[in-house]
Amino acid sequence: MTKNISLWYRKFKIHILIWSLYMVIEALSIGIIYSIFHNAIIYISHYLIVVIFFYIHADICLPWVIKQGKQIWFTLLVLALELPIYVMIQYLVSYVLEINGFKTGIELKLDVNFVSRNLYRGLLFLCFSTGYYYLKTYLKERKRTADLEKEKLEKIIQQQKIEQELVIAKNAFLKAQINPHFLFNTLDFIYHSVNKHSETAGEAVIRLAQMMRFAIDSDEMEQTIYLTDEIEQVENLLYLYQIRKNSELNLHFAYSEEVKRLRLIPLVVLTLVENIFKHGDISNAEDIAFVNLEIKNDLLIIQTVNLINHNTIKDSNNSGLNNTQKRLSYAYGDEIIFKHEVINKHFKVDIKIPIRLLK
Repeated sequence: MTKNISLWYRKFKIHILIWSLYMVIEALSIGIIYSIFHNAIIYISHYLIVVIFFYIHADICLPWVIKQGKQIWFTLLVLALELPIYVMIQYLVSYVLEINGFKTGIELKLDVNFVSRNLYRGLLFLCFSTGYYYLKTYLKERKRTADLEKEKLEKIIQQQKIEQELVIAKNAFLKAQINPHFLFNTLDFIYHSVNKHSETAGEAVIRLAQMMRFAIDSDEMEQTIYLTDEIEQVENLLYLYQIRKNSELNLHFAYSEEVKRLRLIPLVVLTLVENIFKHGDISNAEDIAFVNLEIKNDLLIIQTVNLINHNTIKDSNNSGLNNTQKRLSYAYGDEIIFKHEVINKHFKVDIKIPIRLLK
């Protein structure tokens, strides 16, 4: 309750200050000039009517009339109805105060003098209230315009940033493709040279060449590829890692034939597997890593689970995962689910994509 009062006060403190100053100055001025001072209850009661009248006109009546879009006569009619209501309320309050012993020293009569005096006062506050409404509307529109300009400027800056990043990416891509034919011809030469002495080394060169060609050509591929193509490259990666380490690979890669027929943006599964090799601990044969691709409840579910390598996790900023999430969101919108979390010293990634988006 106290918090709500505090928030309300902070929001309307300028209003409270201005009304307080006005009431004090007017009451003192009239009191000094005419040597008439009344009980505080009388001042509070009548000024309360003025304040309520002011805000009802500015926040309810005037916005409603303008929203209706009626002609000027309708507006004048509505405003004209407010003044008699104001006069009658002032009279009723004065009457209630008087019968309860709060007298002003002036005989209370609903005559021309009382009506004209309160009509003038009501019209005065009606004008102030109208001015307040248009000032508030002007400031609100100016703020809205400023916000729109700021949003437009932020979009321009963001667009420039994207264009700059695109230029950088294109340059990096061009650098990565310096004479790719020379690269693959060289790998082909190495394959034929080493294959005579070691079939394993020859196979490694072939698979490495396939992976490199897949990675380089990914920019020129269609927007999506069959998952069977990427699965093949994941198998190549697993093979190369295994022969490089010369040990049993403690990673289980599972998928179904049905999954292979789906189309997906390239380099998603490869990135997840590379992330396991880079930041995971797959040295424990009793706690192997899993990469699983399955279709369930009309969703493609891609899940990885691996033990965390605490020697490398400190240096991880999850850039690969974040980039993959952005690419998936860009390609498939908000319908995808992308989660990664740490559970009992294991790092888990869950991706769910509606099947209808992949056909």
